[in-house]
Amino acid sequence: MKKTRIIFMSLLLVAVVGLPLFAGGGQETEGKEKLYYVPKFTGFIFFELAGQGAQQACDELGLEMVTLGTTQNDVEGYVQILQNLVPQKPQIMVTTSSDANAPVPVLKKMKANGATIVTFDSPVGKGGQDLYVNMAPYKIQAIAELESALYNNPKGGKVIWLAPSPNITLFNKVKEALDELVTTVPKYQVFEFIDTLYMEDDPDKSYSVATSAMEAHPDLVGFITSSGMANPAVNKAIQDTGRIGKVFSTGMALPSTMETFLEDGVIKQFALWSPYWFGYMAAYLAIGIHRGEIEVRDGNVVDIPNIGKREMYMTKDEVMYTDLNMMLFFRKDHETWTNAIPMPLE
Repeated sequence: MKKTRIIFMSLLLVAVVGLPLFAGGGQETEGKEKLYYVPKFTGFIFFELAGQGAQQACDELGLEMVTLGTTQNDVEGYVQILQNLVPQKPQIMVTTSSDANAPVPVLKKMKANGATIVTFDSPVGKGGQDLYVNMAPYKIQAIAELESALYNNPKGGKVIWLAPSPNITLFNKVKEALDELVTTVPKYQVFEFIDTLYMEDDPDKSYSVATSAMEAHPDLVGFITSSGMANPAVNKAIQDTGRIGKVFSTGMALPSTMETFLEDGVIKQFALWSPYWFGYMAAYLAIGIHRGEIEVRDGNVVDIPNIGKREMYMTKDEVMYTDLNMMLFFRKDHETWTNAIPMPLE
């Protein structure tokens, strides 16, 4: 597989001396087609794996892939990267943002210049993308998290929802689904959400927030989150404070970051989808849409190599969605991508 060309932007240089993102000029249309992969930030294994999947799609379809990103979760820096890209007139982009609204104006500028933009992991607002690739319907994600919570503590009790910030569509929609399920489905009614806490997708803050919450709520039984950054840190906090078997933290996480906690009995089960095929699907669709080979239309079914047939659908927010829908459960002795337990589809 070709090595992805990675360009890191120095926010200080951009802010102080106004250096362009690229040396030299020329529109993106010159030479080989390029797909720009712009994750929330670089260096996190989830986005690295998604980038590898996107690279496979580019290799199969004859494109060069360029990866851009800040080295930490910085919405302002992320938007600045996009803004610096506008003069280059990128034509194909796969991206994801920690804020649904902040990047929309600059993404609209790109679309006005002919760009095809596919988002994944978390959508942006109306008009900022051609298509959003969701990991699974929000209800399916919520079920996976509650099933994992039950596996960790069948008796239930008081739990806290952890999110990076109040403005991420993914977390807000999953929380809405969780609230509905714990109200309407008897087996999930054993759980009571007592608070939502924010940790900015930062491991140190996740550790601190979890530690403080456990001290403030002695009867707390668990944390639930869709953040792969938070879950390992919170499990470490549970371990360090001697609460193994009393408090759990589950939801979504990368198996490589949770293996030790499974072995030590800190956590019994968590869930995730394959980030590799997530990135592959987003890139495959972005390329096909831009080339006019795939139509973005409510009800359109696309047969995606290595994944299968997936349907597009319009949401009430007027954003076109499709779903990867490949959820997996990870447990001790089922902690790898190859032996994880597939979640049955509804």
